[in-house]
Order: sequence, then C-alpha cells, then structure tokens
Amino acid sequence: MKNLLHNIQILAMLALTMVGIQSCSDELHDVGDVQVSFTATLPTDTRTRAFGKAEQVNTLVVGIFKKGIADVHTNSGGSWSYCEIDRKEFPINGTSVDVQLTLAQEQTYSFVFWAYDGNQNIYDIDDLTAIVMNALPSPITFSEAEAMDAFFATMEDITITGDCSYLVELVRPLAQINVGTTGTPMQATFKAKAVPDTFYPFTNTVSGESDYTWNFSETTAETFSADGTEYNYLAMGYVFAPTTATKISAELTLKDGNASKTVEFTQVEIEANQRSNIAGNFTLLQEN
Repeated sequence: MKNLLHNIQILAMLALTMVGIQSCSDELHDVGDVQVSFTATLPTDTRTRAFGKAEQVNTLVVGIFKKGIADVHTNSGGSWSYCEIDRKEFPINGTSVDVQLTLAQEQTYSFVFWAYDGNQNIYDIDDLTAIVMNALPSPITFSEAEAMDAFFATMEDITITGDCSYLVELVRPLAQINVGTTGTPMQATFKAKAVPDTFYPFTNTVSGESDYTWNFSETTAETFSADGTEYNYLAMGYVFAPTTATKISAELTLKDGNASKTVEFTQVEIEANQRSNIAGNFTLLQEN
C-alpha cells in the first residue's frame, strides 16, 4: 500500500510539473503588443481635376481581420473566410494617411482599407468584405455625385513579428462615367442599367445588378476633354465595375423646361479605375 501511495504522489507531482511547463511555454509566446504602421496613399493626380479629384474623400476605414475562425463572412469568388475583429477610422487630409495600429505579436492578420466620403450614406460598409452601393437621393447635385468616389486596398496574411511599417496604395474599385456635349449644358438624368451593386475587396470582384439613376437638379460649368475635344458636362458619377472591361446599357434624358428627350446607349464600356466618356452634340433638337 505504501508503494502504491508513493507512486500516486509521484504521478501527481509530474502532472503539476507538466502544467507548469505548459504555462511557461504559453507565456514565452505571449511577447506583447507591437506597433504596426501603414501609410495609405491616394493616386497623386486625384486632387488635380475638376471631377475625380477625390476632394470629398475624407475618411479612411481600416478593417482588421483574422482568417478561418467562427462567425465568419465568406468573400465572393474564393474559399477563404474572414472575421472582422476590429476597425479604425482616420481622417484624410491630402493624398496620404498615416495609420497606427496596436496588434498582438505572432498573430496573422488581413486588412481592408476603404477611403470614402464618411459624411454621406452612399456605401453600406457594415460588412467590409462585401461593400454595397446604396441608391442616390433624387434629385442630386454634381457635388453629391462626386461624393460617390471611393478607394480601397487590401493586405492579406501579414504575420506580425515586431514593430513594422507598410506602404499601401489605394485605387478605385469604380468606373467614372462622364457624359458631355459640345452644345449648351442643360439639366439631365442619366441611368446606368444592371450594373454591379456589391464590391468584394479581398477578391477585387463585383456582383449584383442594379439600376442607378443620377437625376441632376443643376448644370455645371465644368468640362472634360476626350480625343482632343472639350465637352460640357451633362452628367457624371461612379459605378462598381470589374477589373476587366464589360459593357452595360444606359440612357440619357435631357430636359429644358417642359421639353425632354431620351437617348439610349447599348454599349457603354466600364472598367474599375478607368473613365468612360459618353460625348457628342447632345441637344433637344438633334441626336448624335
């Protein structure tokens, strides 16, 4: 009996020792938080044009994700799952934003960067893995249409091993559509038909089909150039677009008092981070 009790005591001591060793091992890997810095930059030409200068892009949202854990959202077009564990907001002044994050060392993270006009309700960003474009109010001003501009970037599977810094270049997931005439500017309504309404940053893909109508309550003196010709703006705005060119249909309705006319376009090419120009001598008297 004495030998049996002695053996039980030895086993108990060994078990406690192993627990202690495991605890020390965990503490050795828990080496504390570190500072991770990002410099997020907008394209350098964005502040130099009448429209498309990103002047109303004033907020950068940074979503911090971990991959393959419970309660996940699945991004479109891929098998990976992401769970947002935190997000931070930073004001944008100029063409770059300094981002400082405190993160756990020896962990692997992914990030979504979304720069937009935080004063507007144009984008639903409750889920940063699937950003939805809302319908614009009607009528709108050119300033409200320009507020649709937005930029993004992602970084995936970054293992944090100490203080570090990264450069992040933001690009548009949107096509900018410009509609202009060599004639006199007048109030116009532009409808983009069956265009994507949802953008997935981690895969840089789009989905959905929605009609977006830009019903302008004003004209503007701003112009744009295409093929060496200057055009007066009738309409402008942004739509989500794939990274390879695709074609949509659209229509332009011109208004002058009680008179109006609608022009149909069946082959409007859109592509992410590109401009699409629809230009001609559009008047109420003649279609071109």
